[in-house]
Amino acid sequence: MQVWNQIRERLKRQLPAHVYSSLVEPTTCTYDTPENVRLQFCDRFSKESFENKCSPTLREVIEGMNLSKMRVEFEIAEKRTPTQTQMEFDLPRRNPFTSRYSFETYIVGASNQFAHAACQAVAKQPGQCYNPLFILGGSGLGKTHLLKAIGYEIYRRYEDKKIHMLTSETFTNELIHAIRVDRMREFRDKYRNQCDVLLLDDVHFFAGKERTQEEFFYTFNCLHEVGKQIVITSDRYPKNIQGLENRLQTRFEWGLVADVQPPDIETRIAILKAKADDERIPLPDSAAQYIATHITLNIRELEGSLHSLQAYASMTGVPISVDLAKQVLRDSSPQTKHELTPEGILKLVALHFNVRTSELKSSKRVRKLAHPRQICMYLLRKHLLMSYPEIGKFIGGKDHSTVMHGVNKICGLLKNDTDMIDSVSAIESLIR
Repeated sequence: MQVWNQIRERLKRQLPAHVYSSLVEPTTCTYDTPENVRLQFCDRFSKESFENKCSPTLREVIEGMNLSKMRVEFEIAEKRTPTQTQMEFDLPRRNPFTSRYSFETYIVGASNQFAHAACQAVAKQPGQCYNPLFILGGSGLGKTHLLKAIGYEIYRRYEDKKIHMLTSETFTNELIHAIRVDRMREFRDKYRNQCDVLLLDDVHFFAGKERTQEEFFYTFNCLHEVGKQIVITSDRYPKNIQGLENRLQTRFEWGLVADVQPPDIETRIAILKAKADDERIPLPDSAAQYIATHITLNIRELEGSLHSLQAYASMTGVPISVDLAKQVLRDSSPQTKHELTPEGILKLVALHFNVRTSELKSSKRVRKLAHPRQICMYLLRKHLLMSYPEIGKFIGGKDHSTVMHGVNKICGLLKNDTDMIDSVSAIESLIR
């Protein structure tokens, strides 16, 4: 245990404070031998988060302590029952969530006020309003924070609620494992009978996975019919998730779709100041305003810039200022914009719809590529004034009549299709 405590101290110095407190502090360590260590986590979500965010740093610390022979295994701690010899059942139950990701720590502005209020309502009365709740927003805008805040609040209010929070990828992987080892009965029992609140992150991962969608469809029905709360997050509207079955799309829209938009500058500054206060980073108002002015679309990128600035100031001994922010972040602004070129527009469309540029240029005629390809044609025509034959040649040798049809179709949809308007607006906001 002395060695693990030394490792923890080094991790505390090298990891961001919120990562350490939420992922390292709750972790317990046991030894089979001095060189065989097992780290135990309260649930699969914590284990996967630790593996993704902390494992590289852990390996560096171990090697730096000349413990390269140490073997570290990750596992989920077995749940104890009152019949076991330990008297753990007399202790308070352990909260798998953390107050760091609560409603109180979520910075609310005009861009996320509605989603925040909807999530609070669900947490106060799970299963009684907004069921399902579908939280929509781009990457890095705080969807997962809201999901964790719901779990934290429900766990705090209702001692008897069984809460499952996981990513859609984890659900898929568990399903695959259950099929492989012939344990589908246990898998279904876990999510249909032993679950009062299901918090599912990044449901767009289900796109194209027919068996996963089928299994989740029946799980959804089973939970919803008996009033169990379901909360789902995605970076796209349900009907815009290409490759997602229509029956799931319609069910995701049964309750409420709450949109999280990119924060305005006041909210961005508030987020920076709150993060700086939490991590004791001396951040002048002028520097916060400079960062918030140049990083506009992604909270994760906003916080990452703050950490980069802190690291540079710490290494050089120079206090944080606007001038230092300009120096450190001079390469950040171009990352939020793309050049107004055919390739730049093609990359933006591919990024927005999570497809490859080569797929947009291919001859494939599948649903998930049709609208993105036509949007690309529309943007090339609108912003670069390219002719139909030029666009056709650029998009993999398409006939000019095909291009004309695609452009006209998008023009028509932009008159009254709010989802199409949102998609095109989001892409256009990134064009320099």
